[in-house]
Amino acid sequence: MGWIAAVLLLAPLALVPPPSAEAATDSMTRVVLKEGQNLRDLANQHLGDPNLWTEILKASGLASLADAKPGVELRIPVTQIGRATRALASALDHIQTATQAGAKVFAADQIDEAVSLHAQAQARRQAGDWESAVKLAGGAERAADKALEAASKARDTAVEALLSDRQGEVEGRRPRDLDWGDRPVRSVLTEEERVRTLSRSTAQITFLDESRLRLSANSEALIIRMRADPLERAQEAKVNLIEGDFYALLAGKSRRKTFDLEIPDVDTKINSTSFWVERDRRGSKFTNYDDATLEVAANGASVTLGRNEGTVVRTGQAPADAVGVLAKPDLVSPADDGTIFNAGAMLAWTPVPDATGYWVEVGRDSVFQQVVASQWGLRQTGLEPAGLGIGSYYWRVAALDKFGLPGERSETWRFNIRTDTVPPYLAIAEPADNAVLRETPVTVRGSTEPDALITFRGEELKIAADGSFETTINPAQGVNQIAISAVDRAGNRTERTRGFVHTPAGKAAVIYDASLPRLGPLHFVTNRSPLTLSGVTEANARIGVRSSAGPLRASSFSDGQGRFLLTVPLADQREDLALSVTAGNGVVTEDGFQASIDREAPRIEADAEPPPVTGVDWLALSGKVEADASVTLNGKPIILSDGRFDERVQFVAGPNRIEMQATDQVGNTGIERWQVTLDQDPPELTGRGVEPKMVEKGGRLTVEVTARDSSGLRQAAAVTVAVGGAEFTDYLRLSDGGGTYRGTLTLPAGTRGAAVLKDVLLEDYVGNGRRYRFD
Repeated sequence: MGWIAAVLLLAPLALVPPPSAEAATDSMTRVVLKEGQNLRDLANQHLGDPNLWTEILKASGLASLADAKPGVELRIPVTQIGRATRALASALDHIQTATQAGAKVFAADQIDEAVSLHAQAQARRQAGDWESAVKLAGGAERAADKALEAASKARDTAVEALLSDRQGEVEGRRPRDLDWGDRPVRSVLTEEERVRTLSRSTAQITFLDESRLRLSANSEALIIRMRADPLERAQEAKVNLIEGDFYALLAGKSRRKTFDLEIPDVDTKINSTSFWVERDRRGSKFTNYDDATLEVAANGASVTLGRNEGTVVRTGQAPADAVGVLAKPDLVSPADDGTIFNAGAMLAWTPVPDATGYWVEVGRDSVFQQVVASQWGLRQTGLEPAGLGIGSYYWRVAALDKFGLPGERSETWRFNIRTDTVPPYLAIAEPADNAVLRETPVTVRGSTEPDALITFRGEELKIAADGSFETTINPAQGVNQIAISAVDRAGNRTERTRGFVHTPAGKAAVIYDASLPRLGPLHFVTNRSPLTLSGVTEANARIGVRSSAGPLRASSFSDGQGRFLLTVPLADQREDLALSVTAGNGVVTEDGFQASIDREAPRIEADAEPPPVTGVDWLALSGKVEADASVTLNGKPIILSDGRFDERVQFVAGPNRIEMQATDQVGNTGIERWQVTLDQDPPELTGRGVEPKMVEKGGRLTVEVTARDSSGLRQAAAVTVAVGGAEFTDYLRLSDGGGTYRGTLTLPAGTRGAAVLKDVLLEDYVGNGRRYRFD
């Protein structure tokens, strides 16, 4: 059986590609962008979230924000996003219903699957993959329904108690066990079973009535007795705290009979449903957090603890008088329901007078059924829990007094750790790019996300509630460059630049056509000489172009509307030139500009080379190219994000050609081609044989199998041979390039009977396999 298990473990997994995120065009809302509108406002109006402006850009097939100009028709995926939102809300409702029915205790696998699928659906929604979000949310809903059904059945069974949560190392030992053994989460605990936690570990025991005990690190408890009354749905339990400490949160009295706590030389009468107890060689400590009482008796005396009171019982002595525990700390940061982006969480709280330390707990739920961190005895008023992943967490703090009694717990706050790598929205509305301005000062206006930080020339700009901002500058004569940066709360940065020309009144203004390829506001580029310049200036003016120290290169005249066109020969790869405008009154204006020749085609750099052969019918193709290039994949235009592409290529059986072209603004084109063969067929068996056909006294048995496959056969093939009533397994080796497997089996002496090949497992190098069975 060993080789069968090995083969099963090595069997290829079926890879199912996620569905395409491309929206159906017939379900789009079409809007023509008007003057003064921006994508954030449209996203807020139609999609309910201004941060979904990127989805409008993507659905409209626009490469960048600069393409969203007034008059452009935009496509808004209202239907897809609405379906995803409703599906996520419905799945969450089913998850909450199952959780309330006890799924976290009695159907943890199913509810964990539902929560995981819901989280994946949220991630796909954030990524704009709406169809996948709907399907994953549906899967989450179905998993939650299964969890609800399983929990409902389990609550009617005779389960006594469960190890419902653990952090670190937790062990158990039953009376019949010779040694301690590891106890995984959801282990069933029985009467007379011991449970212990090792250093930096915690464990939660949940009883049938949902009463809970949370053992801290280095603690050990013995479950002495557990009994259930199915008619009254009540339970009684008795637990012996051998060492360490635990916090108890018991179910209401209407659903249980008694909970007894056994500690040597100490008697307790427990009416409280929320208390903490510790025991070591020096004695015991108790703290009550409930309005109901907790009575502690020892050495002929007793004390009754009310709410937020504690006592110490030293070994061989009577209980000390009840003392009030320390007040609860005030939590400081992160703010309640605050979000931390791409980093660890630093928890902070206010100091409590007379505190000797603090007890901090971090859990995945508000009642701390799943504790991910528990730190006792912290001296400082801050903690950065290690190993927290993306998700939501809850935390609380209690101060420790000089006796080591934990005080009243703080409020429970939630914080969220999120990954946000999307740069913030930022658009400059004024001045227009490459504008020629005569008046001063110049107004700079734009819009961004309301919670972003905008900086301009080293100063922070004030942002209005709708995300707009405005400032003024005094420009220099000639070319001016402005740069604005926006940084969101996650630290993502967007930078926008804008160039304009300031020409004081009385001088001729030149406005170059926006369609001219350029590297900057006044830096034009071409892929060969001459350079073509066009634009608008003074009507009926003489236009000339010369180098700084050379003769006139080109000249022309503007027409009655000021339009001009001229071609300028270039003498070098990059030159500084000047354009002069001689108006009819003889006034000459001269402005400098730069010209470059670019003959280099854009380079396409894939993050990983596509494989020549694959068994998966899709490929994630990502990489980078020049940010201003126009890129097509198999003839279809694709959108770049800061010069990066991330596309999905679908394959059909057999060879698939992939061609990517990148064309820069002056027409240089770079091309990358790949070919990927899709092979999803298992190897084909073409022949088989066993010699000798009859075995008399054991000995050697030769097996030969021939096969073929377009992707290449693996070097070994597992076979099973039957001789008489016995079966033997071994591996054949691929002996040549012709697809022949051979192997020799040595049979035990005395083996006799007809030799028959029972089965053979053939596999290729892309994961396709088939077991051929023979009668």
